Amino acid sequence: MKTKAIFISMMTAVMAFLFVSCSEDDSSGDPDAQNYNAQVYITDAPIDNAEVDAVFVTIADVQIDGQSLSGFEKTTIELSALTDGQTQLLGDLDLEAETYTNIDLILATDSDANGDSPANYVVVDGSTKVTLDPANATISIDDAVEVAAQDTNELVLDVDLRKAIVTDEANGGYNFAAETQLNSSVRAVNTISTGMVSGSVTNDTNNQDGVMVAYAYEAGTFTETEAETNASGVRFSNAVTSSVVAEGSQDFSLHFLEANNYEVHFASFTDTDSDGNLEFEGMVETEVDGSIDLENIEVTADSEVTLNIILMSILPF
Repeated sequence: MKTKAIFISMMTAVMAFLFVSCSEDDSSGDPDAQNYNAQVYITDAPIDNAEVDAVFVTIADVQIDGQSLSGFEKTTIELSALTDGQTQLLGDLDLEAETYTNIDLILATDSDANGDSPANYVVVDGSTKVTLDPANATISIDDAVEVAAQDTNELVLDVDLRKAIVTDEANGGYNFAAETQLNSSVRAVNTISTGMVSGSVTNDTNNQDGVMVAYAYEAGTFTETEAETNASGVRFSNAVTSSVVAEGSQDFSLHFLEANNYEVHFASFTDTDSDGNLEFEGMVETEVDGSIDLENIEVTADSEVTLNIILMSILPF
């Protein structure tokens, strides 16, 4: 009886060990899967308001599928300076080659990287800080990005400030958009699959002092209602990205466009009441110097499409 009892105890122990081992193997993923380095950068599509001098945000963490970037520390960034393809490296992470949909940009809300308050703010009138207070500190990006099986991947988090920051008179003029709008204001791309559209404009409209903005849409998605404000007060809310036409050079550049067909539309903004805020004046009728169709521009990976645009007239809104 004693021998039988010892045998049963040994079998129970072996079965328990096998069960635990199998459970650990099942939860660890593919042990033979190879990881590839992904460097994560941040950039910005410009805010289209003349009164805003700068936008500072403090990032507490960046996570992909729950994993934080290696060695990342709380950092404060002047996002509004990262336009026209400029980026800032946030950190890197080793990941399996697959598509990732769980990407979180986590904002600090108490203080900036130096321990000062506010953590996030808009600068107006050269020095006045308007605090930006997110409804949820975690921006869950409404986008997916693919990590390729190659030594280095450059993943770019593109924050569209004109979608992320809205007018809020009760908060000193500006604030972060509501959670859903804020989540959709950031897109994620891998630079190996992106190209760009750039060019210069000749302004033949009757408005030489206004601000002209180029908006890129996936081909076939633009409608006239895009010029209207959505529930969050954002115009052109479905644009992939945008670019303010430079005042001096009259150049524009639409960066980090994933390989696809796009259409580009121009709009005019003017500070009609001299309050520092730009008011939407209307869409701009355009002509292209060349054979490219502005409503069907093919962008391929690692390519640049160059346009010469003539702004003919402003269509009243």
